[in-house]
Parts: sequence; structure tokens; C-alpha cells
Amino acid sequence: MRLWRHLTLRGRVLLVCGVVLTVVALGFGEHDMAWVGLLLVLIPVLGLVLVTATGLRMSCTRTVRPSRCTLGDRMQVSTTLERTGGLPIGILRFEETVPRALGLRPRFAVHSLSGRWRRTVDYTLDGRARGRYRIGPMLVRACDPFGTAVSDHQFSTATDVMVTPRSWPLAGFNRASGAGQSGETTPQQIGSQGQDDILIREYRHGDDLSRVHWRSTAHQGELMVRREEQAWDPAITVLLDSRADRHAGLGPASSFEWAVSAAASVCSHMLHSGYRVRMADATGITMNSLDVDSTVALERSIQTLTDQRMGDQQDLTDAARACSSSQGGETVVAILGRLTDADVLALDATRIGRPQSLALVLDTDSFTARRFRGTPEQADQHDRAVEHLHAHGWHVVTVRGGDSVPSAWQRFDRIEVLR
Repeated sequence: MRLWRHLTLRGRVLLVCGVVLTVVALGFGEHDMAWVGLLLVLIPVLGLVLVTATGLRMSCTRTVRPSRCTLGDRMQVSTTLERTGGLPIGILRFEETVPRALGLRPRFAVHSLSGRWRRTVDYTLDGRARGRYRIGPMLVRACDPFGTAVSDHQFSTATDVMVTPRSWPLAGFNRASGAGQSGETTPQQIGSQGQDDILIREYRHGDDLSRVHWRSTAHQGELMVRREEQAWDPAITVLLDSRADRHAGLGPASSFEWAVSAAASVCSHMLHSGYRVRMADATGITMNSLDVDSTVALERSIQTLTDQRMGDQQDLTDAARACSSSQGGETVVAILGRLTDADVLALDATRIGRPQSLALVLDTDSFTARRFRGTPEQADQHDRAVEHLHAHGWHVVTVRGGDSVPSAWQRFDRIEVLR
């Protein structure tokens, strides 16, 4: 039965027809027809011997450039196959083991009656989905010249590749870097005024009433609070909304992939600017650059976001708790999907004691077709939540499908100009 499985449909038909013809011819005394039947039997039998008894002494060497590409880019693969001995076999068919996320499986054949040869095959793979993948092992099917028998083998070598989120270069950002005019803590102000300088600003919802500056309140005619400067802490927390039911769209064009790309861009920009960076998602802290240098931290952030997946969490409580565990002085950048009133309460807890609270809020319905969008009630609740973030002191930029990460990021600077 094991040998029967090596026969192709053609081989099985020839073998059965040959046996039947031989038996019938011998029964009627037709010896010439019996020889024809024996020939039909002999063809698949010789094919079986050829593909099963012949050793495929071959080597496979694969080179992938680059072995790590960004989402949407391509990888060039060069595979060298070499046969160093064995009986000639008519056809060798090869198929590369490739995950669906990298494209179609390359297939090719080598027609050679030589026992020694060398071939190099080049092909391209597309980074269609973020993640870690393995290319290989290469599958090979040996087939006799008449196509009556096959034997399947595979090489042992495989190559690991990675498709990382796209990181966009961001322009210098005054609000996060401290060069703006409305921050609680700015490096320029601290450097010239000292650690204990006290400034005055308007009251915001959630401010401690004990910080009310009554003299300025009487002078301005509106409630004013003290803004106590602290030594500048070049640190930032990036909060990524990873809840599956708060995003929409499929593949690289989905709102979640936009959010991951934005998180990668912000982390890269801030690490290159000398900031310490922490990342969190709906489950809590996912990366911290406190104990490593910027190069290691950048690599760690890329790998963390490459592996980032959506979860089934329903709120941002764990994320808010993780972000609130940091010491004061850190700027928080939240990249959010569809929001509810409960999300505003959790996010407001992360804002307390921070100099800046920035939010990129995605209009997730604009990332998908109309029939997959949320209900009108969800849209109204999302709009109310965005208004509440504004009222609670967050600087909010709304992102629609088709907006680029750099343009959305730069709109934070326009908020102050429009005020």
C-alpha cells in the first residue's frame, strides 16, 4: 500500500490495465497481447523503482534580502539548489513553504537527466501583514520521465523573517518636546527659570482646587491655578488602544494598523530626540526603555509592535493604571479607537500630574466600508467622548482614513495657533 501511494493516476491506470490485459491475453492464448500487458505493467514499476530507490543528494541554500522589511515592502529571495549525485530522474518539482501573509507559494520545476546540476531561483515575497514568519522548508517532488510515480521530500533548512510596522519620520514637535507655550513643563522654561518657579494658567476641569491662585483669579476675572514647574523629565508614555471591538477595517488599511504605525513613529521620533519611552496597550505596560540605551530601546519597541495584536479587553482600566504608575513629568500620547464615556474616565486618570496629554483619536468608521461601520448610537457616544477629552484638558487630533501619520502628528502644533 505504501508503494501504491507513490503511483500517480496515470501509473495506477497503466498498472491495472496491464495486469488485466496480461491475464486476459494468457487466458485466450494471445501471447503477443500478453507481452503488451507486461510492458504496461513494467512502465509504472520501473517508475516506482526510479523515484523510491534513488537517493536525492541535494542541498538548498536560501538568502533573503532584507530579512526584515516594513509592512507593504518586498523581500527578494534567492534560492540555490544543487544536486551532487544519484540516478537521473526526469522531473523534479519544487515548492517553497511560504505563509499566506507573504504571498503565493513559488513553484518551479527542473527538467534534467543529469545526476549533477546547480540551479539558482529568484523570487519576490510581499510583506502583506505585520508579524514574524518562517520561509521553508522547501518541498521537492521527484517524478519519473513518464509521470507514473512520484516521491515527496523536503529540505530541513528554513529562514526566519520579520515584517515590522511602518515608521514614518515626524517633524519636530513643539508640544511634546517642550518648545510650545502652553505646557506644564518645558525644558526651555526650566533651564532659564529654575525648578521652583511658579506660573499661572487658567483652571481646567480636574485641577486640584488647592492650587487656585486667588490674586490672579481676582485680577483676571476667571478661575486661575498655580502651575508649579518641575525639573524637566524627558520621558513619554505611548498608549495604544488594542481593543479589537474599537477598531475597524482589514489588513494594512485598517485603523489598528494605522494606530500601530503611529505608535512606532512616535516611539522612534522620541527615542531619537533623547526621550525615555514607555509603551502600553489595553493590557498594561509592554515596553520600557528606562534601563537600556536608545538603540536597544528602538529595537525593543519595533519588536514589541511587530508582535502587537488586538485583544478582547472592554475598557482601558489596566492601561490607565499602568500609565498612572509612572512618576510625574511624563508626557502621554494616546492613540485611540472608538471611545465611550467610560473610556474618558480612565483616560482622565492618566492625565493627572502630567505636563501634556495628547490624543490621536481615530474615526474608525472612515477606515471601513459603510456596511461594516458602527451604529449611530456608537458614533454619538464617540463624539461625546471626544468633546469630554477636550474639556478635560486633552489636546485631541481626530484622524480619518487616508490621513498620514506625519500630517496628523503635525496638527498638534496647530492647536495652539488656533486657540
